[in-house]
Amino acid sequence: MKKTPSEGSWSLRIGERYPWLSEGLAPQLGIAALVWLLIVTIFAVTLFAHRVDVSATDLAPRTIVAPYGVVDWSATAKARQDAMQSVPKFYTTNPKILNQQKQKATNDYAYISALSEDTAAPLSEREAALASAIPIGLPKSVWGTVLALTPTELAQLQQDTLVTLSSAMGSGGVRDSAVGVQEAKTFVAGLTQQESTDPSLRLFLTTYTQSLIVPNTFLNKQEIRTRRQQAANQVPPVKILKGEVVVQAGQVVTPGDITVLKQLGLLDQGFAVGPILGSMIFVTAVVALVGAYFWYLRRKLLGSWRVAAMAGLIMVLGVAAADTLSGVPGLSYLVVPTAAIMVTALVDSGLGLVIAGILALAISVLTGADLNVALVSFFGGIAGVFGTSRLSQRYDILRAGILVGIVNLLALLGLDVMEGAGLLQTQVWQYLIWAMVDGIFASILAMGSIPLLEGPFGVITAMKLIELSNPNQPLLRKLLVEAPGTYHHSIMVGNLAEAGTEAVGGNSLLARVGAYYHDIGKSKRPYFFVDNQFGAENPHDRLAPTLSSIIISSHVRDGIELAREYRVPEPIVNFIREHHGTTLIRFFYQKALDQDNGDGVEEADFRYDGPRPQSKETAIVMLADASEATVRTLKNPTPQAIEQVVRRLIKERLEDGQLDESNLTLKELDIIARTFTRVLTGVFHQRIEYPDRVLKEMERSRGNGNRGGKPPRLVRRMGGDSPRGGPRRSH
Repeated sequence: MKKTPSEGSWSLRIGERYPWLSEGLAPQLGIAALVWLLIVTIFAVTLFAHRVDVSATDLAPRTIVAPYGVVDWSATAKARQDAMQSVPKFYTTNPKILNQQKQKATNDYAYISALSEDTAAPLSEREAALASAIPIGLPKSVWGTVLALTPTELAQLQQDTLVTLSSAMGSGGVRDSAVGVQEAKTFVAGLTQQESTDPSLRLFLTTYTQSLIVPNTFLNKQEIRTRRQQAANQVPPVKILKGEVVVQAGQVVTPGDITVLKQLGLLDQGFAVGPILGSMIFVTAVVALVGAYFWYLRRKLLGSWRVAAMAGLIMVLGVAAADTLSGVPGLSYLVVPTAAIMVTALVDSGLGLVIAGILALAISVLTGADLNVALVSFFGGIAGVFGTSRLSQRYDILRAGILVGIVNLLALLGLDVMEGAGLLQTQVWQYLIWAMVDGIFASILAMGSIPLLEGPFGVITAMKLIELSNPNQPLLRKLLVEAPGTYHHSIMVGNLAEAGTEAVGGNSLLARVGAYYHDIGKSKRPYFFVDNQFGAENPHDRLAPTLSSIIISSHVRDGIELAREYRVPEPIVNFIREHHGTTLIRFFYQKALDQDNGDGVEEADFRYDGPRPQSKETAIVMLADASEATVRTLKNPTPQAIEQVVRRLIKERLEDGQLDESNLTLKELDIIARTFTRVLTGVFHQRIEYPDRVLKEMERSRGNGNRGGKPPRLVRRMGGDSPRGGPRRSH
């Protein structure tokens, strides 16, 4: 049904607004949602499983260990309170009060002096006046003795009073309390006992000076508050370290323990939305970062749901394994490098770095590991990516594991030194050794896990390619036995494709192995192909061009069927499917035109089914296949002739549109042409045609040097074995 213009414009607007809908990313979005759900579930289940249902005064049902370090605010508050209580009371002396009391004493003595000089008044009246003016409870006889003193003696008594008062209130002062005042008066009594021999005067001096004692030193509350706050601030927070026992099994749980359990998120308070909501937010950020990497940096990988599924599976298994191994000593640094090595080997080194960073942080949050574990794991993951980025055999992964172990050791050692850890402690070196061993374990685990993902997800690694290139592979063995000419041609095409792909920065190993398998379909009807006829009768001479075209093009379908039967990975099947694209089987097409009796010839009947090459590697194999086969037919394969043929073939494929979907640029095609020319010139170089006279001389020379041995093989024609036993020219 044809869409109306409005429908078409609507779909176009939707595609522009939501590009992933038009790019067929629905499976990848489904995988991302599933990964998000699984990781959120792991986080939530783990957080809830670690909680314990207990109240204050209960007995702890199990020993609870802190999954990560926290501050025990209850213990910290108690320690700070103790520090505040330990601050001594601070008093401040007011000097004005002592001066006021001295002035009062001076005024009183002036009054006593005035009464002493007033002899006109009766003594009893003067005594009564003093007793009333200075009410300190002394007998009249004491006042009479004081009034009888001479001015000099009175001045000395005044001086004794002021000195005693200064001694009592000056040094340290008199604190504002009954005890402080009493202590000062007792001090005065002790001093005045030695001041006079007259008991009346001594009684007056003691009693009068004690009456002058008043508090002049007061509690400085503001200063005390300041000092207490300073003391509290100097108390560091009481920390509960990772792995430290919070509550021992059977121990009475205190309110402080309850506070700590709440801080650690280990107290079961019924259903809580916090762990679930927090897990959802955190995992959303993780999945979004991975998706952003694909979208902005590896858009081509994003088109494969298999890649998305593998990356998601490794992430989910990594988080689950980290949760499982979190309580196993010595395995803290195993998960991240293993995941990084697997992702790099199976998908991409850039994605390996992203997964290493995200997984290190996720594991740190999930297991409560400290920052050191996250940093060392991340460094180990980076080392695993670097060590795995160029794989040529499985032992390369083991070397990557050794690199991971060394990086783990150095990173952890550096962190320990910075934190002042005692390097002579046995426990420190146990962790260092485990960090190194974890790197090697990571490579072994990755090496065993990668094959489990290669088959189900149709991914092919460098190690798998090396295995597929082994001549003892059943399918290559079948090709060698049943179609030896095609086998030799495939080897030549593989060498040519490898050189061309490497020159333009493609996957040269994939191109070489793909070339080995690109013509396996010819093993089903080998003698219908000129590679395997070896001078025998050509069966196509008796067949109609249309039937010959069907037989020739069927080797692609036959190859795909054989590949499926022998379980060849899909990336190699692509070489079988695409190495001819939709090119024209020109020989039989021309033959059909020559034999046409007026019915007409459809060009589409003489074209391969396709599709056209979808990658640089399959396109280069197409060009290498045509170049090797055509150059082989040259009678005079000079470098100029070879280059002319190669460039002509590339131009024909380019004009026919066969390279439109391969992402090869014109500059890369020029590089490929020059590379093919160099390689083919080295293979199909001309040999020297020796004259008969020279050959006879060489024969006699060899005969003299090989007496008693086998006669030497002589070469008379170009392309035979060279005098030095060089390779034969291929026909």
